[in-house]
Amino acid sequence: MKLSTVFVLVGIIIISLYCLIEVSYYSSADNSSQNSTNTPYIEIPSINVDQSINNKSVDYGIYYDPHSAKPSFGTTALFGHRTFHGSPFINLDKLKTGDNITVSWPGIGNVEYAVVNSTVVDASYRLNVDQGNKLFLITCYPLGSDTQRLIIEANQVTIYPINNNQPHTSEPPYGLFIIIGFFAFGLILSFLYPLKEDQYIIFLAIIAITAFLVLAYLFPIPPDAIESQLSWFNNLLGV
Repeated sequence: MKLSTVFVLVGIIIISLYCLIEVSYYSSADNSSQNSTNTPYIEIPSINVDQSINNKSVDYGIYYDPHSAKPSFGTTALFGHRTFHGSPFINLDKLKTGDNITVSWPGIGNVEYAVVNSTVVDASYRLNVDQGNKLFLITCYPLGSDTQRLIIEANQVTIYPINNNQPHTSEPPYGLFIIIGFFAFGLILSFLYPLKEDQYIIFLAIIAITAFLVLAYLFPIPPDAIESQLSWFNNLLGV
């Protein structure tokens, strides 16, 4: 096996780890949607957000800060990524004053908010969670960087009962799409790889990694375990 093939394999593994992050995320999201009656949701029609809220980590989607209050009981803070992990807040910077946000919280109801302000602060900024009945949405800024934070502030407008007969929007099986896309990319690469004697190595690697992605879709892997391996590979290559 040529040295160039080794570098190609390392590159494929790094790409597969990024795919693995998304596959595990979407698999976990599919599982949570099956129990949607007990799961909080947030809807932001102007940027097409209709997603569940979790209390595990921002790596599982939109995360509720337990140091803040629940909706209608004070200041609520929700965090989300703009890249990877489903990128739930990728378009958060497009929100405008007056835009509607609805948080559906079992046991509380549908709490509606209206956007009143958008602020960019340093990453070290600590939000005051004692500001009355407000909602803060927080994400990294600018896109692809974590040096700053974009904070959307919204005031509570009203609250009304949850209508369980109106289901939340179900997302397409993005995890499966990612697996199929990776496999197609790998097949093309293996057949077009210029070193004919190493083509089978690339092909076998793609088959093995695709099978692993399928398993990860069926049995999601914790994001921190994936990202630790990704960081190791990036450090190895000096990225």
